[in-house]
Amino acid sequence: MINSSISNRIAAFVVALLLLNPPPLARAAEGGYSNYIPGFYGDIALAVEPGDGLSMRNDVYLYRADTERSIRSGSVQLDIDIDLTFDYLTMVYKPDIEIFGTQFVFGGTLVAGNVDLNATLAAGPLQTSIADDKTSYGDITLVPGAFYWNNGDKWHFSQSFYVVIPVGDYDVNDVTNTGLNYWTFETDFAATYLNPETGKDYSFVLGYGYNTENDDTNYKSGAEIHLDYVFNQFLNEDWAVGLHGFFYKQISGDSGAGAVLGDFKSEGAGVGPALMWVPQSMGGTKAFVLKWIKEYHGENRLEGDHIFASFAMSF
Repeated sequence: MINSSISNRIAAFVVALLLLNPPPLARAAEGGYSNYIPGFYGDIALAVEPGDGLSMRNDVYLYRADTERSIRSGSVQLDIDIDLTFDYLTMVYKPDIEIFGTQFVFGGTLVAGNVDLNATLAAGPLQTSIADDKTSYGDITLVPGAFYWNNGDKWHFSQSFYVVIPVGDYDVNDVTNTGLNYWTFETDFAATYLNPETGKDYSFVLGYGYNTENDDTNYKSGAEIHLDYVFNQFLNEDWAVGLHGFFYKQISGDSGAGAVLGDFKSEGAGVGPALMWVPQSMGGTKAFVLKWIKEYHGENRLEGDHIFASFAMSF
């Protein structure tokens, strides 16, 4: 379906760029979400190394969700409806450095956007309806190191490390915030099977995230694991369609004086379609992606729809 020269151009310029999209802002734990976002680990050939030099990706991300209860800013909230609209700018750089047979890559992500929330606030026996929104900057994600290797032409692997730094706009007295006010340390292993002759691209990412305590609320969100997967089929040299999804679970409970709902472990799953355009008229150095992941299972967390409109390019 895609010839080997086209496949090599995709791998060198765009494909792996769509992997190194670090995880900023999503579900579970305090507020009903954490620093994990389903769908942010890439779209095409997740474990194929990017081309040499600088690559860029921009994601417009919309999340519409609800949940029955969560803890936010130290208070219990009920019947929550939340809208997130964020823009993520990711830059990654691949120097000419090989470490123990792997290719080294580093980068980071900046984010800004809007949080719009409607809920019932419960403080002891009192309840009141609230509505609030905030537009501001979010937490920074750094990728201090990602390492890529392969086994032949079709199998590719990577190991990545992420650090989410809590520098986003956060005020414990505000109902909505664009920062989460705690650190997250995550490590991910990814594998890809990419067959240029058949146009098939199968990938998965297995990740583990550790969260520190929010010092302003004395709430420590539990550790998390997730499995993200993509099944893509190239229709020709320019277009591919895919089925993308995830499984998520907290493996340790929430804790601290602010965790008044107990360990509040959460889990979830979702799946949805993706459409990818890598125009060869632009040399295969640019990609456009539309993706929708519908959550079909959620426990103790927000549950809704993730929508992405993404653009990526290599320089």
